[in-house]
Amino acid sequence: MVALKTAVAWPNDKVYLFFDDDTYHRYNTVTGAFEQGNLDVAANWPGLTGSPDAFVWWGAGKAYAFTGATYVRYDQVADSVDPEYLPPNTPFALAGNWPGLPDGSSGGMNWQAGIDAAVNWGTGKLFLFKGDSYVRYDITSDRVDPGYPVKIAGRWPGLFSQDLDAAVYSGGRYAYFFRGNDYQRYDVDNDHVDQNGTLSSFHLEPTPPGALVPARLLELAQANKLMADLIRRGKLSLKSPPFVDGPSGIVSPTPSQRVTVKPATIDGIRYTNALNTTADFFDNVDQRMLIALYRLTRWINSSAPDVKELRHLGIGHGSGPPNDCHNQGRALDLSGIGGMVDGTSFLKSILSNWGNLPPLAGSTVRIDPSVDPLAFALFSTAFRYATYECEAGGIGTGNKWPMPMLGGSGFVIYPDYGGDPALRAAHQDHIHMQVGRTRI
Repeated sequence: MVALKTAVAWPNDKVYLFFDDDTYHRYNTVTGAFEQGNLDVAANWPGLTGSPDAFVWWGAGKAYAFTGATYVRYDQVADSVDPEYLPPNTPFALAGNWPGLPDGSSGGMNWQAGIDAAVNWGTGKLFLFKGDSYVRYDITSDRVDPGYPVKIAGRWPGLFSQDLDAAVYSGGRYAYFFRGNDYQRYDVDNDHVDQNGTLSSFHLEPTPPGALVPARLLELAQANKLMADLIRRGKLSLKSPPFVDGPSGIVSPTPSQRVTVKPATIDGIRYTNALNTTADFFDNVDQRMLIALYRLTRWINSSAPDVKELRHLGIGHGSGPPNDCHNQGRALDLSGIGGMVDGTSFLKSILSNWGNLPPLAGSTVRIDPSVDPLAFALFSTAFRYATYECEAGGIGTGNKWPMPMLGGSGFVIYPDYGGDPALRAAHQDHIHMQVGRTRI
């Protein structure tokens, strides 16, 4: 009998299930329905010789497919495995390339010999599963987070406690986990399994189009539907235009309308205007930028510390002309991050905890885990998020792998920006991120 090996969600509104006879099925995430089955892997996924053991979307146009102790990187735009991962080149090994994966030398399983399943949670974190355990892998630091692996049981309420075959999350409210002939639907908002079924009856809960598309590439209509989904799920509220739902979906606002968010809170995190801290709203926001703001809250609060507040110097307004990205509600100037860590409140200011730092010997970047580990973790995560979701090395489809690193240039501008010195001087107190061109 054919068995499921892995699954992956793709930013084309599709989910793919791969089987051990080297075929796959395709599902539509917008309708939730099965589309086509028994397709040949090698014929349709150039560079893959068959179904991998695990397959996970990384972001920035790349995915990783794992087979035993080796892996390849798949490019979304080229629709093929990247050339350096193909013969006659030496296969890339997990050992040495996925820092923090246990090798079994201290007891326990050898994760470097292969993994069972992997899923991107949309938070800047991947979850990798093996046997009865899992690790959390951080995209920003490109390594396993401290304190892992841990047991699945007790951490994933209701989930299969061991031997997962596949896991997939296509954005929205639900993720799916598979073992043998069974699957479980996981409610991401409420953090527990809420549905069980057999593989033969598998279907997806419909998700708005563009759920895995970076904010910089979203169409207005996609952002509009994603915003409506967030409102229905209680992630944010609009003051104006009023949110009006209808039998066929959102009626108001229309996709091209800029919106006012009130209260100034998205998914439990307050966006505080540092120039007017009592204001409990932000307005004139492009809906694509609103999706970027929501996704930033997921990245910045994906692990300790408990972030409660993102401070900013502007979202929907700026000092430039009307066609500037700030005045069109397509930019954020992030100036600080606050919350709780180990029972103590904190507020990390980009000016105080980055821009005012003295030079660091041997580096063009002044934030460093040896200087201030909390500020480094928060600010580097915000930067990496911005390069994955907002304009980074180009505009729209002009953003190419690899994304800029700290100390480099591009459209994410910050205290140690490596581009125009005048821009660096003007951004000592914030990280600038934008969706779309600076001026149109």
